[in-house]
Amino acid sequence: DRAIRPRYLAGDDRAPDTVDTPGEVIIAGHGRVGGIVRQMIEGQGWPVTVIDHSAAQLEMLETFGIRAYYGDATRPDMLESAGIREARMLVVAIDAEDAATDLVRYVRQTFPDVHVIARARGRHHVYALYAAGCRDIVRETFDGAVRIGRSALEALGTPHDEAMEMAEGFVSDDTASLIATAPHFRPDVPPMENAAYIAKAREVIELRRRLAAEDGPSFGRMRAALKEQGDDVEEIARREDMAISPSQADQH
Repeated sequence: DRAIRPRYLAGDDRAPDTVDTPGEVIIAGHGRVGGIVRQMIEGQGWPVTVIDHSAAQLEMLETFGIRAYYGDATRPDMLESAGIREARMLVVAIDAEDAATDLVRYVRQTFPDVHVIARARGRHHVYALYAAGCRDIVRETFDGAVRIGRSALEALGTPHDEAMEMAEGFVSDDTASLIATAPHFRPDVPPMENAAYIAKAREVIELRRRLAAEDGPSFGRMRAALKEQGDDVEEIARREDMAISPSQADQH
């Protein structure tokens, strides 16, 4: 079988491992993201199959008694060996954005009953993964960045409770702006060449600046402001099948 994204394992001729005990959860990529996910899922007793393309990474894991399999998770035959047909979940945590997006698209189209959680490298990658069919997307740096921002505000003298409220408001605003911009993203057009996307993004940025200059809370007003100018975030979310609650904002 051909690889979904052929260049993902370019330059490495090691034969893939045979998965002898497929788990109910498959994790593609065991780096700083996949490793934490594995610990959390295994800690609750779920059998996990880890696939990684780095021989050095696997040797390190074996040193600490952690079982993982060498292979290219973008290859259909490797996914079959890992038990994708019976799996409950696939966690896509590989570094390469295009490979991750193509893997998501293949699994969502071929095995629609498998729940796919995908790591997004950034905002544009969120849109690409969404277009590929994923509905459980986590921006890898978003939550950490918000926590750093909250800590910075506290260090600058903002009371803890107020900083927490600001952080929650920022998350809500960012989620609303992401959803409002989503309909203008096209996976077949580079973002910097998509005039409609750029125009909407600039409009949202200008609205954020205007709200920040007004009296009242700095964050937490974006959703209402967008609705006033014709972008009903709740309606867009329903139409586009996107989650909008602040508790899920780091997924979108």
